Amino acid sequence: MIDHELLYRVAAGKRMFSPKNERYDVLLSAFNLSGRVQKIFELIPATQKCWVIHNEYAFMEAELPNNGKLLRSHSLREDEFVADILGQLDSPIDRSLNLCVDITGFMRAHIMFLMHYLKAVGIRSFDMLYTEPSHYARRADTVFSIDVTEVRQVNGFEGAHATDVSNDLLVVGVGYDHPLITNVIANKSNAKLLQLLSLPSLSADMYQESVVRLQKVADAPFRVPDEFLAYASANDPFVTYIVLDEAITKFSLKHSYPTNIYLSSLATKPQAVGFALYYMDKLSMQPSSIVMPFAKQYSKETGTGVGRSWVYPVSWIN
Repeated sequence: MIDHELLYRVAAGKRMFSPKNERYDVLLSAFNLSGRVQKIFELIPATQKCWVIHNEYAFMEAELPNNGKLLRSHSLREDEFVADILGQLDSPIDRSLNLCVDITGFMRAHIMFLMHYLKAVGIRSFDMLYTEPSHYARRADTVFSIDVTEVRQVNGFEGAHATDVSNDLLVVGVGYDHPLITNVIANKSNAKLLQLLSLPSLSADMYQESVVRLQKVADAPFRVPDEFLAYASANDPFVTYIVLDEAITKFSLKHSYPTNIYLSSLATKPQAVGFALYYMDKLSMQPSSIVMPFAKQYSKETGTGVGRSWVYPVSWIN
């Protein structure tokens, strides 16, 4: 059994977002053209509401919103970007700050480093929020990213890796974006591949759509032994944490503990939170890292409709 009290105290686990029950000092939300991002921004009660403007969305000035403070950085590195935008807040980043981060429009690497940064500067608790789409705009043909430029470690999640690579393990959270998955698998071609599929998915049709996309991934095995396949909820980072621990333990019993572990979360944003929580708790002192493909540009709008909104309370206890 995993003792979550070892590092994180999840107040009541995830909960459905209810505007009347929430009140924040600061809201951070990454702007894009999805209705689920813009509608929730309006609904969340906060003293200061801030739009984070990602360079990867390539917005024209005329497309930017005027209903919140705009936080920007010219940096393409997630660590510098996060430090820059947090430095622009009216409220200081300290333990008294009641903070909500709507991760729906954020880039995954930036979500992860933001979590790392908040813990490092002493923020003991904050909420993360995610809103599901009704479905993706073009179903299984939805385009998410354009022009992958590199695969590298996420800043704050780099490990000192062993020179022995005979039993390396790559754990990929499988999502819709098959070009990203292809690039990660190619980058770690010597590693054994463990696929983490989103089941239950955000909606009934999304699991089948993601499998259709996965079939386009070069070199990905589809008939795999049990120890190379796992399933985690698409909207619960705390379940993802547990599944990751169980999957790596199961692999280790069959093949011995991996010489190096590489995690790559390419499914939903809540799963990215779960990957980050697991790494920070279990792997930060191990020969392991989180690796991600980085693309030059991401689609400004991928989902249609507004589905359920979830709040994920995170508390650091040491």
